[in-house]
Amino acid sequence: MKKPFSLLKSLLLLAGLGGYSSLYAQVTIDPNDTLALALRDLQSLETEVSNTDPRLAEPLFQVAREFRDSGRYADAHAALDRGQQIIRMNEGLYTGAQIPYIQEKIDNYADWQQWDDARTLQEHLLWLHRSKTRYITSDLIEDFMALSRLHQRGISEDSLEFQAFHFRRASTANWLALAAGERLWGRMDTRLVPVLYELVKQHHLQAEAIAMGGRTSYQLRQIIPGSDLVRERSVMRTLFYETGRRLLSQIREIYAEAQPVNLEGVAMANLYLADWEVVFDNPERALLSYDVAYRNLVMADVDELQRERFFASPSLLPEKVFYASLQEAEQARAPDVAWELSHLDNAQAALYFAEWSPTFPNVRAPYQQHTQQLDSNFALFSLNLSGVTEISRWLNPDTVQSFGELLDVTLLKPDVPSSPTMEAELRRRLERLHFRPRLENGLPIETEATLLYQPALTLN
Repeated sequence: MKKPFSLLKSLLLLAGLGGYSSLYAQVTIDPNDTLALALRDLQSLETEVSNTDPRLAEPLFQVAREFRDSGRYADAHAALDRGQQIIRMNEGLYTGAQIPYIQEKIDNYADWQQWDDARTLQEHLLWLHRSKTRYITSDLIEDFMALSRLHQRGISEDSLEFQAFHFRRASTANWLALAAGERLWGRMDTRLVPVLYELVKQHHLQAEAIAMGGRTSYQLRQIIPGSDLVRERSVMRTLFYETGRRLLSQIREIYAEAQPVNLEGVAMANLYLADWEVVFDNPERALLSYDVAYRNLVMADVDELQRERFFASPSLLPEKVFYASLQEAEQARAPDVAWELSHLDNAQAALYFAEWSPTFPNVRAPYQQHTQQLDSNFALFSLNLSGVTEISRWLNPDTVQSFGELLDVTLLKPDVPSSPTMEAELRRRLERLHFRPRLENGLPIETEATLLYQPALTLN
């Protein structure tokens, strides 16, 4: 595999960009050719300032972004290297101004599939944040969150042997962001909510990794990384469940302690707490929380028609983002539903699920991915989600109330499965998904739905 250029080669390459880009100053440039325009702007500035002028840093970053978007990763790395060195020469070796360049370098390495180099820079970035930051600022919190997202990308794209490493580092960066936020803003500030909910999703991902078994599951259960002492899966699952529940309870407390009390925010937190119980297969607790959430929404004077409209359709769990109001949640759902409905035939409820990666087919990506093209690589199912049912416990007269179970699953497309095992495998994967059911007055009822399922790998 081709390795990145050395610093010397990088500087020589970018020094040559002046002559290369000067060609664009002499001809008419297509206004849609963003790379040529960025090179022209860089060359124009280079004729006016010295090679180490700090004003060159930003144009170099833009050139690097254009190179990366064009798949020219070595050129992008060289441009970022030069921009970072200019910042170091003008501001010092360890400054916050170079962090966007390091973050972009990591993304560029990932696109380039140079994950050994990406991990090295990720470790350097974490060290830079923890050792060289003098003050807690909102920028520091966002930088920790960006590092967490970079490690989440590594979970799905790096080698399998490093999945547990990326899981731990993503969690570490997120906890550091939360600690910094609580110190800067206080424990009851609404700006903490996205940080808290990101941790909730990470605990769900780790619970799924534990359940899947294999090397990553074993490493995540190690009491000390690298040791032979491991916790039982049930112990870790309980730990993730309890921690996620505590984080969601803190979100609820934030809205309960607001002045005046944000009743709708409290209701939405209770709704997400009910969803969390569904994800961890606690239907009786979920029923109680859904009832509480619905009554909270009524107390918050949320429009009845809006409640009925929102809860008329089921949702895949866990939700991607925490929304403090039903209106925000409904607005966020609308574009996805409209996109889905263009591919479906008069479905009562339309759901879309895209697998995160081949190694994590049971969850959606925890970060924003490029939109996958919906060609022939998808399966379309019709299904029913059960309402509340009573299931007798074995050798016990008591009953447990359950809901949101898949009923009458039918594969609509492809019409003819390409292999005998394909449909069975897809159905097995569907059983791992969790849904918030259709709710009427806070009570789950049976509903029909159509699910468009997009695998990470081509169906065969």
